[in-house]
Amino acid sequence: MKKLLNKLIIIEFEDKEPQKGILINYSKDWFLIKSNPVDFILDGYSAVKNCNVKNITTNDDTEFVEKAMKLKGISVDKKIHKISLKNFDSIAESINKNFGIFSLAKKKDDAIYPGKLKKLTDKKIILTWMDLNANWGKNREFTKDKIRTIEFDSDYLISLQLLAENK
Repeated sequence: MKKLLNKLIIIEFEDKEPQKGILINYSKDWFLIKSNPVDFILDGYSAVKNCNVKNITTNDDTEFVEKAMKLKGISVDKKIHKISLKNFDSIAESINKNFGIFSLAKKKDDAIYPGKLKKLTDKKIILTWMDLNANWGKNREFTKDKIRTIEFDSDYLISLQLLAENK
């Protein structure tokens, strides 16, 4: 895994579309990537739980895209190094402290759930939920072991946060 640090990787899942990104850090249970949703674009970060990962690969395409990103001078936000991958709680608390808003994606669901951390319990995370029109809503509970990714600092989430702050 060490040889893949700072490389563009493809994370393949058993039950979902692959996810691409530059591997920033990893632990026994989590990968932290700078997300590459399309072409030569990096947008936000994802902490990806590795329990449903089938394979991690690179190929000629990822090397080509990675080279373009380096030539463009793309760098990693300094705050990202404060994200602890020790466990679910440390990830959520680190992201909340350093970035504020984040979104959760569940194992079997294509939806995302943006919000900010309200509370952590042994088995659940409670978010103050934000709807797709940037309105803060009710608290929503999620079972921690059902969460596949925690996404943050993306253009979409930053835009929602700005809209919510300027209503």
